[in-house]
Amino acid sequence: MFVQYLSERQQSALLHYAQQMARADGSVADDEQEQLDVLREQVQLGVEAVDVPLDELAALFDDRMSRVAFLLEVVGMGYANDEFDPAESQLANDLVKALGVGDDVLDDIKSWVVRQLSLLREAQRLMGG
Repeated sequence: MFVQYLSERQQSALLHYAQQMARADGSVADDEQEQLDVLREQVQLGVEAVDVPLDELAALFDDRMSRVAFLLEVVGMGYANDEFDPAESQLANDLVKALGVGDDVLDDIKSWVVRQLSLLREAQRLMGG
């Protein structure tokens, strides 16, 4: 949803950390796999997952817009199966710390993601799906 705000290198890091988030609880649920597939379709052609160390994330995501876009996508992956597991929460906290954004930003992102997922389900019901 926010991938277009990220450079190719940022998208590569996003793919990596989205995969990490999906695997954080020890397995990748169908909903998480589906969300990963959607994310792969949204990144620019040829972009592959690249492990960017946590201590390099702040330099890569060098402005608030890219940091929040990245976190919205990764946290959204954590909620893909309707459960934000403690391991997923720890990864989100590690990312927030690495990016230097406050815990209040993470709380706002979690709140937004939960509301967005609720609206998506409502739209699906309206469409008969």
